[in-house]
Order: sequence, then structure tokens, then C-alpha cells
Amino acid sequence: MMKKILAKFYFEIIGKTATQSNGIKLRYLFQKDRKSQDLLVIFSAFPRTGMSATYNYVNTLKEVPGNKLFILDDFGFQKRGVYYLCEQGSFQIRDAVEELITKIMQDVDAKQTTYIGSSKGGYAALYFGFRLNATDVISGAPQYFVGEYLRAEPTRMPTLTSMLGEISEAKVQQLNNMLKEVISSKKAPTIHLHYSNKEHTYTSHIAPLLAQLADEHIQVEQDIKQYESHAEVRDYFPPYLLQKLAHIRGELP
Repeated sequence: MMKKILAKFYFEIIGKTATQSNGIKLRYLFQKDRKSQDLLVIFSAFPRTGMSATYNYVNTLKEVPGNKLFILDDFGFQKRGVYYLCEQGSFQIRDAVEELITKIMQDVDAKQTTYIGSSKGGYAALYFGFRLNATDVISGAPQYFVGEYLRAEPTRMPTLTSMLGEISEAKVQQLNNMLKEVISSKKAPTIHLHYSNKEHTYTSHIAPLLAQLADEHIQVEQDIKQYESHAEVRDYFPPYLLQKLAHIRGELP
């Protein structure tokens, strides 16, 4: 635990804060690779209960070449995150995230963009990957219906409230449909999807996501495991992530 606390303080020190044109302040960590035009954009999952947002997969990716942009989702209830989307019904956070990513893409003259994340971060990788024309998305056990996921457990309701303000069925359904709509309306990146067909989000999120992708004739490279707890994605996703990145770089068949 102490090691994780010290790591969090370290990333706070070396991280940057940038105010976007709409006034939203984003905290991020950018690791530049002057020899590469690859850009990895990494989104964070929810932190453990009682903890505020942290960067994900910094250590996992430390030996991986390429420019790396880790974006913190420290908004909403207890700064635990809002799927990089909205607070009080306003989607200025989403707009700010897209502005930051676009700027970094231009700064590094990115030719290959890979969006990465698991759980909440996996949702964000898919959502922004479609919206910003990513080359590849590597997503681990993402949610599909954000509104349903948040209102399914009382402990998640404060996050839903912080995102929507006044909760109504119409607003919940708007959240539920956001990923679905972007998949239907945007050019698809190459999708690499890791998940377990034995954990509780498979039936309610992964299966409907796969069904839509099939309906849209979007091919998905799938890594299917059989762990029973959603939290175990943190153990299974990192080796898959490294394998897929090596494949994208042409180092693996």
C-alpha cells in the first residue's frame, strides 16, 4: 500500500495540468519518444473504494516504445472519475479530453494511434477511439451501458449523480446509448477486446457490445478468459496488452 501511495505522489509531481479552451483543467502524464510517431493514449479504470483517481498501466508500459499520453479522470464523486464524459449533465470534460488528445496527436505528428484501457478505461478507449479515428483500440472488460452499470449498485449512485446532476430515465438512457451511437456512426478502428465470459459484466455488457459489433460487421480480435471476478481484469489485461502492442509494432506474427 505504501508503495502505491508513494507512486501516486510521484506521478502527481511529474504530471502536468492543462486548461483546455472550455476552461476544463485536465491532469495528464506525457512521455515523449522522439524516435516514434506512434501515440498510445491510456485511460484509467475506477480506483479502489475510498481512493481517488490514479494513472493506469504506467509501469506496464515503461519499456514499450512510442509516445504515451496517460489522462487522469479525477472528476465527480470523490474524484473517482466520470468516464471522461460529463459532470452535472455537461459534456465539457469529454470535449476537453478530445482537445488534449488532438493537440498531442498534432505535436508528435502521430501516424499510429492506439487507445488503451480496462473497465471504465476500456469504455473510454472504445468511445474516444471511435470518435477520434484511432488506428487500434485495446480494451479490457469494458462497460457498454454506463447508466445501467452505475445505477446497478448503491455505491456507484453518487458517481451517476455527479455525472448527470438530476437523474432521470431519459438521462440514464442517454448515457447507456452513447457508445452504441458512436459505434454506429463512426469509422471503426481495429479492435482488440479482452474479457472473461464468467464474470458478472459479461452478460449485461460484453455480450451486447459484441452483438452490436457483429451487426455492424466490425471484426473484433478477442481474448477470452474465464476468471469470475471483474476485478481480476487488472491481472489478466497487462500481458495481453503487451502482446497486442508488440503485434501492432510488427514484432509478433
